[in-house]
Amino acid sequence: MLKSYRSFCHGGFINDCGYGLRNRPQKNRLRILKKNKQKNNNGLTLVESLICITLLAVLLVGILGSFVIANLASSRARHRMAAINILKEYMEREMRAGYDGGVGGEADYYETVTSSAPVGVTLDHRGTADTADDLTGTIAPDPYYPDNVENADGSQITYLGVPFKIVGFVVTWNEDVNRVSCSERAVSYVAYHSSS
Repeated sequence: MLKSYRSFCHGGFINDCGYGLRNRPQKNRLRILKKNKQKNNNGLTLVESLICITLLAVLLVGILGSFVIANLASSRARHRMAAINILKEYMEREMRAGYDGGVGGEADYYETVTSSAPVGVTLDHRGTADTADDLTGTIAPDPYYPDNVENADGSQITYLGVPFKIVGFVVTWNEDVNRVSCSERAVSYVAYHSSS
């Protein structure tokens, strides 16, 4: 059996089974080894390397771009939460003041602001002592007198005969990177309660 297998390998199938090199003359053995060495060239060419580097660069740019977009979305959400917290603070003070709790004890005005002009607020302190890099915005009452206590015809706003005033604020700011103007708004109603 072994003899027939060796003769099969000597019959011209040396490259397939790899046996029989011992019995070949030296010239043929070297020629066969050189052929096998040329066929088994497993390295990368320069073109293949450049294609791999290009594909890797394109993938990395896409991945890094998604990180930048995620960072912008995160900072915008943080700024919106800061604006909502400022609105909440102002609205709570107005609700505690009640219907007649405006400046000078009048229902027409707000307690927290003295005019319809916007007031500066800081949305993001950035954690540094320098205030120049803080993200700032403005808060303004909206609606303001007379729109917060009167209808379009000048009559007092009522619901089922009970007078009330509208208390509302809007916070506006510009985002750092793309300079997009953003705003958050809150509105509530304060009903009149008799002191008796």
